Amino acid sequence: MREEMHMPLSMVTPGQEVKFVSVRGGRGVRRRLADMGFNPGVKIMVIQGGFQSGPIIVAIRDARLALGHGMAHKIIVNLI
Repeated sequence: MREEMHMPLSMVTPGQEVKFVSVRGGRGVRRRLADMGFNPGVKIMVIQGGFQSGPIIVAIRDARLALGHGMAHKIIVNLI
């Protein structure tokens, strides 16, 4: 059995697919991200960003979203 590795979305390398786990933040941040589709178990593909500067662009469901590094650092994911 593979051990799950939790990490912030901001640490994921472009091209990797991850699974959303949780958000480190208050109710407002959690609600805002849930409204954008960040719900437990949803798959996220990092398109651009990670360790680079600028926004982190992710594909989630049928949408592409740009997140700042601060917001991406609050999103906890598992490698798939």
